[in-house]
Amino acid sequence: MPVMPQLPTFKVEVLMPGYVLRADFQPKGDILIFLNDRRYSVIRCDQVEFYPTMPDAQIRGVKQEMMALTKSYVMGISVLDNEHLGNVQMISSKRPFIVYTEWYAIQGDLHTNPDSRDDDVFDETRAFFALTDVLVFPLRGVRKAPTRQVPFLAINQNCVLAYHPHHPKE
Repeated sequence: MPVMPQLPTFKVEVLMPGYVLRADFQPKGDILIFLNDRRYSVIRCDQVEFYPTMPDAQIRGVKQEMMALTKSYVMGISVLDNEHLGNVQMISSKRPFIVYTEWYAIQGDLHTNPDSRDDDVFDETRAFFALTDVLVFPLRGVRKAPTRQVPFLAINQNCVLAYHPHHPKE
């Protein structure tokens, strides 16, 4: 009997409206392909630390062995280490962008079609797009800040309010 290869488990941080979650995440295959698979509406996370970010929250946080997250409410999933990133299937063409969600400004290299215009980098074929070499900035006061610098973040385009190319000043 052939032995099936073990799927990688990622140490992740999940950005959701009003919450940040740290957990182990083992996607059912490649991380971006799984996140964009419409057959699955939830993301299973293990060894979860679930923290409210709003300053007036009435709880400090929740620890659970397992938690299911509704994909449509996930703004982004940051991978906190580089260990398995070499196997992630993403478009090789990338451009520096800043994207804005309700809670965060996220700067990084957006992996997108090389022929797409700057005002049309997201398309309807998928919800999650890869950003690499990422910086995450909260846009409001938060009780629990996300990790500032991460090697990879899958951004949910349905949570993006605005975006623009990033042209750093010399």
